[in-house]
Amino acid sequence: MSWLSKVIDAGGDNRYGLDDIEDSLFLTAGNRYAKTSQFWMLLVLASIIAAGGVVGDSTPAVIGAMIVAPLATPIYGVALATVTGSRRNLLAALLLLVEGVAVNVLIGFLVGLISISRMPLDANPQITGRTAPTLLDLGIAVTVGVAGSFALVRRDVSNILAGVAIAISLVPVLAVVGITLGSGRLDLAWGAFVLFLVNAAAIIVAGVVVFGAAGYARLAAERGRHPGRRAKVLIAVFVVALLIPLTLASLRTLRYEQWVRATDAAARQWVRGTGWQVENVSQVAGDIVVKTIGPGTSPPIDSLRGAVRAHVPRSVAVNVIEDSGRTTGL
Repeated sequence: MSWLSKVIDAGGDNRYGLDDIEDSLFLTAGNRYAKTSQFWMLLVLASIIAAGGVVGDSTPAVIGAMIVAPLATPIYGVALATVTGSRRNLLAALLLLVEGVAVNVLIGFLVGLISISRMPLDANPQITGRTAPTLLDLGIAVTVGVAGSFALVRRDVSNILAGVAIAISLVPVLAVVGITLGSGRLDLAWGAFVLFLVNAAAIIVAGVVVFGAAGYARLAAERGRHPGRRAKVLIAVFVVALLIPLTLASLRTLRYEQWVRATDAAARQWVRGTGWQVENVSQVAGDIVVKTIGPGTSPPIDSLRGAVRAHVPRSVAVNVIEDSGRTTGL
């Protein structure tokens, strides 16, 4: 993309050289011990913060974990190694990414085991918002990936990296994977893991485009390195494979939006004049969840059941969760 190359070149001397960006993205370059210790310390701390923030429904804690987390580093490293044709760096970045994902999920799993009783999974927005990825999530992730890659290429825009870290969900979504696995909700865990794969794939694709436009492939070729076509093909296949379930999920989401609206209208009519309130109605994996709050005993459920099932198929589970934690299926 010549226009992107012109934008990057507009930075003049502010563009990082190949050695500079490899030093920032690969732990094997420069002071390996310092980089490795920093990566794992920050990742473990970010994973604990994210898991605690998700379980406690604390948005500030989750945002803090996004800023601290270094997990995007090996993902951008995969993109750069693909562009420059460095098989050694590619394998090192992939291995670091896999290890980081495993540690992140494990910490989420352990935190979930000791604290999951604080809030039902179906009522926790930090979880429900990260278990149903769609094509919209892919579009956002690609845009964030371009912004992050651009910030890595030019010194004069590197201060946006904190904002980019907040905009993309990496460590928190893996914490959700671990927490939901620990509670036996494999459906929620799979949805969250797909969201992580979408974000990671988007960053890699965006990184390949931006790093290529920055001329790093040419600089690598001058040093005798040539990008491997196989790596690019594998990335393309991976992205296409993700598009299939995301497209199906998007179509499914449209149907669920109609059912959620119908359920919300029926629920608000159900509590009218009773002193009870409907906090929200949302989709959680394949279920529709109605969160209610009120004094004493809830209104008779049969009238709500009839009104909901007039619009929502019985194959779709609809659960009413009271503030006491009691759950009733319709």
